[in-house]
Amino acid sequence: MHTLNRILEQKVLEADGSYLDAQGLQPLEHYLQSYTTRLETYQYLRDQNQKLVLQALRKLAQVYPELIQKHGQRCQYDMTEVLRYVALSILRDDEIFFKEQMMSWLDTILVAHKKNAQCMVAYRYLQEAIHTNLPAISSSLVRPHLESVITSLQSHA
Repeated sequence: MHTLNRILEQKVLEADGSYLDAQGLQPLEHYLQSYTTRLETYQYLRDQNQKLVLQALRKLAQVYPELIQKHGQRCQYDMTEVLRYVALSILRDDEIFFKEQMMSWLDTILVAHKKNAQCMVAYRYLQEAIHTNLPAISSSLVRPHLESVITSLQSHA
């Protein structure tokens, strides 16, 4: 796995023995200026992952109790993996990483189970749990990733 995000990696490769100009340094400056916030968000997600997923699944159980009885373990696993990749993507400041590493896998899994409407509700509840439990800046970093999951679910519903 690459440690830099795609934009930084591209700029380093383009430099190829020369110095970066001011425009070439902008992605690096943004990456460094936002690092503390991204690291804190990563740590929140890492440390509160189980709590957030369980909070969302408890709420989902009120609406779809039979789904949680049958597939609760699988839902918990999938949502935990999604949050893990969201956290890594935020730490790297690389949304493309999330889309490439997670979305095709998730899309395949969700299409196979044919529970898109229920999963959409679950990820909305997860988004609510994150909004409630994380600082606003961290929540705003997570939102686009979960929106892409929800959008993908809507396209199959």
